[in-house]
Amino acid sequence: MINEQRLIQTFLDLVQIDSPSGDEGAIAQEVAARLRALGAETNVDSLFNVSAKISGHGVKKNTKPLFLNAHTDNVSPARGIKPVVAGGRISSDGTTVLGADDLAGVAAILEGVTSLIEDDKKHPPLEIAITSQEELGLVGAKAMDIGKFRAKEGVVFDSGGPVGTIVLSAPTHNLLEAVIKGKAAHSAHPLGGINALNIAARALTLARVGELDRESTANFGIIRGGAARNIVPDTVELVGEVRSRSDKKLQRHTRAIRAAFEKAVQGTGAKLDFRVTRAYNRYQFRKSDPLVRRVAGALKKIGRPAVYRAAMGGSDANIWNAKGIKTVVVSVGYEAIHTTDEFIPITELVKAAELVEILAAA
Repeated sequence: MINEQRLIQTFLDLVQIDSPSGDEGAIAQEVAARLRALGAETNVDSLFNVSAKISGHGVKKNTKPLFLNAHTDNVSPARGIKPVVAGGRISSDGTTVLGADDLAGVAAILEGVTSLIEDDKKHPPLEIAITSQEELGLVGAKAMDIGKFRAKEGVVFDSGGPVGTIVLSAPTHNLLEAVIKGKAAHSAHPLGGINALNIAARALTLARVGELDRESTANFGIIRGGAARNIVPDTVELVGEVRSRSDKKLQRHTRAIRAAFEKAVQGTGAKLDFRVTRAYNRYQFRKSDPLVRRVAGALKKIGRPAVYRAAMGGSDANIWNAKGIKTVVVSVGYEAIHTTDEFIPITELVKAAELVEILAAA
């Protein structure tokens, strides 16, 4: 049985260990130690990903393992988190994020597995990946060696809103970087230069960004360039992205944005370097998929009807699916993530741990 007070304390302990993206060393060792205390064979790699394997109990030797995943890193401001327990929920003191994204997922996995073992319940082998640097672009999952894992399906505990949501699909994500190289000149004699900033402005005017269709978005979020107010800017760099749940649409929109930049540069004497890098690939499941039905059945057992949605953001599940482990993402209960108003209702944290236990029970 899930021990609510122990679960709350585990969560409080975890969020008070500083773990901003790229600095997960201390929390990785803490999580690994807690998993070892449960009898797990654990490893912490150079990026502070934690992998763990727990033998099956009361099941046949060839029973397929279940894969469980959450991540330890937090977005800023994430140092010195002071959790506040009041009114049936846990929040920060308002000066930092809470870190429920995704330490609530980590705590739920730890408590669910602890309860399973404590109650001597039958369970398949469990293979657990607690990743680092998820918020920086799924860095930990991309680098993690899962060659020793045998699991072919699992669940990622990393989505907001009340427990009950199953994410059926997520997009493919292209990273864009455009560098426009013009020619510097004194601002008093601008005709002697090629203004890269003006060209960049025209390119952004020609390119479609924002919501492109129901499955696709594009954005440019960073612009760098210029040396001084009295110098015609010779170099401007723009950093952006395109994402879509349709690969055909992703390719079409990416080509269109490139074409807009090429048109803006044409005839100006400037040069364009336009680079596209694949961040991660899409995945998609139907409600009838056996894994989805398994998760929906577990939700029903904890009194939550399954709610299905399509995401426009990526998660470690994009990487696991590409690496051959079928995974869907489920909600953990946190709200207002990536803000200092972040919180999680205690009832949702408990339901998340119950879902882990039910899923992992044989």
